[in-house]
Amino acid sequence: MDEVRIGVIGAGVLGSYHLGKCLMNKDVRLCGFYDANPDRRRAVNDTFSVKAYSGLADLIGDVQALIIATPCSSHYEIALQCLGAGKHALIEKPLAASYREGAELVAMAQEKGVILHVGHSEAFNAAFTRLQSLQPVPRFIEVHRLALYSPRGTDVPVVLDLMVHDLQLIMRLCGEEPIYERIAATGVPVISHDIDIANVRMAFPSGCVANLTASRISAKRMRKIRIFAPGNYFSVNLDKGEIDRYSLTPDAGAPGGTPFTFAQEKVAAIDALEMELRAFVEDIREKTNRRGVGGKEALVVLKAADVILGLLSSGKKS
Repeated sequence: MDEVRIGVIGAGVLGSYHLGKCLMNKDVRLCGFYDANPDRRRAVNDTFSVKAYSGLADLIGDVQALIIATPCSSHYEIALQCLGAGKHALIEKPLAASYREGAELVAMAQEKGVILHVGHSEAFNAAFTRLQSLQPVPRFIEVHRLALYSPRGTDVPVVLDLMVHDLQLIMRLCGEEPIYERIAATGVPVISHDIDIANVRMAFPSGCVANLTASRISAKRMRKIRIFAPGNYFSVNLDKGEIDRYSLTPDAGAPGGTPFTFAQEKVAAIDALEMELRAFVEDIREKTNRRGVGGKEALVVLKAADVILGLLSSGKKS
């Protein structure tokens, strides 16, 4: 089967990662990349020995599909050009800077009949996929995604920078959208000019409640999901690939009975970015949208993020 001709737009940290993955994938022919910064183009060209395009339109014209790894604020404008030209697209998360922009991109992909994936790479995290296979029925979810400060990503609030990962994971676990009218959110800027730390509480039609905290000004990194389900409690470390499970025993209520059993599972790490690229290539070849995080799923995540950002904006003005 022929290789899929792919180009990368944006050659910063994430863009460079994508270039490396494309070069290693036998089903991909990396045609080249484009970055608006000429110095960056030269440096990346020297590193990867890949064609550096000086014009975005030229790159779009030479490929079947594009990976867009530019700052979030530019996703809409660039993706509209790519999708409008009938090219498949993998857009780094979030899909766009607003629900309105995201909806236009999803509609354009449908109109042109092209594949649209969004880089919510945590969906491929080995510990998370293992958790899904255990089929928990969440009643309460607690999530912490904490990061050390880095200027990268501060062009958007921490909700779009970090929390979007967990919004997507939680909605996959629950299998439903939240009750938007019952979302509560607090957040403050600390180092940047936008929200750097935020806490969100949301309820779902099933009765599940989720509490999410995201911070990009923490002293240590943390990626944890805790799930309380009937008869079970799961603590999942997404970074270390560890799943702790506490399960009630049948004799938990009997005098002298053992209340629960404990088991810890270490999940072998996988390269989530590599799996994300494989899913994109396979969907292009099979003309389906079954793998990865498709545009429609990412749009629902963006809808929740929009509601949260609206609440945070109102809070800041009050």
